[in-house]
Amino acid sequence: MIAEVETPVHSRFDIELAASTDDEEIRALLRRIVIPGAIQVTFEREPCFFDSCALHGGLCQVVIGRDRSSGSIIGMGTRSVDQCFVNGRPAAVGYLSDLRLEPAYRGGTLIARGYKLFRELHRDGAASLYTTAIFSSNRPALSTIAQGRAGLPQYHDLGAIHCPGINLQGRKMEIRAGCEILRGTRALLPAIVDCLNRNHSRHQFAPFHREQDFLDGRWLDCRPENFHVALHHGEVVGALAAWDQSGFKQTRIAGYDRTLRWSIPLVNGIRRLARATPYPSPGEYVRALHLSFIAVDLDDPTVFRALLRRAYNDALGKGYLYAMVSLHEDDPLLPVLGDYSLTRFDGRLFCVCYPDGEELFSRLDHRVPYVEAAIL
Repeated sequence: MIAEVETPVHSRFDIELAASTDDEEIRALLRRIVIPGAIQVTFEREPCFFDSCALHGGLCQVVIGRDRSSGSIIGMGTRSVDQCFVNGRPAAVGYLSDLRLEPAYRGGTLIARGYKLFRELHRDGAASLYTTAIFSSNRPALSTIAQGRAGLPQYHDLGAIHCPGINLQGRKMEIRAGCEILRGTRALLPAIVDCLNRNHSRHQFAPFHREQDFLDGRWLDCRPENFHVALHHGEVVGALAAWDQSGFKQTRIAGYDRTLRWSIPLVNGIRRLARATPYPSPGEYVRALHLSFIAVDLDDPTVFRALLRRAYNDALGKGYLYAMVSLHEDDPLLPVLGDYSLTRFDGRLFCVCYPDGEELFSRLDHRVPYVEAAIL
């Protein structure tokens, strides 16, 4: 499926679905495009972009924009569909992600033409609603695609998401929560999945889980042993996974703003004395652990505190700078993050609708959205 477009500078482009042969060039595009902010980063997908798309579900379509004069890919976006909870029941929900466009090509009609192809793909009926996250530092995206410009689907703002890095910088006292905290096992997997689903059903757009997903590679490198589990009288009442995604998904530091450039050498000197991982220099990767698949019965903050503390202490001394987590601004577990030193990284969550999805959107109840750190 290809659409021919023009920009104001009269260069000609093709908008098309990517093939596996485009993988190397897509990865090069991700390495080039910098996400702005006090800490400028690139989000990369080495060694294979298409393999990493397994995170987004069974259906994943990658739209690319190609400059005919150079033959180069200059923009991209991904549409994927997976089973998530909508009003408490599993349903097919789309996810729009990896939206990138070279700076030199912004300001024309290329974004609108790309969304035109997304709309053509949407006609397959695989999903009625989509979610997407836009980081607060990405002001160009917030001022363009999120504003419902002509030709684009409607973006409904669902509120702020907080995606901080918990600074790993010293052991903390374990927390007693009236339950046992232990590592997940294959034998515990059915109870872990039950805990995930009964708690995620209380949240809007949380993923629906199957035991096999943690055994067959659906969640790349995340297995039962990655979980920290809270047991009360032999029942799983809470869980979270500590997941190293560096084998397929990376964050590289592209640069720091002026204040940080001057302060980081001093801070790193202090961190080395404290035997904490130093902040990376521009060009280096961020060593981070993702705390994913958070589920706690009755949103018990004490149980979550105990799980998070165990995951935090277990991550120390392994070269990680951060433990990444994501929670919606209305999530009752969010205040627990105040126990830690955080490096802030925030964004907005949107529900994206074409006209045929507006009626379903109007019927969404008031469950707090769940934001999975694993796929941001």
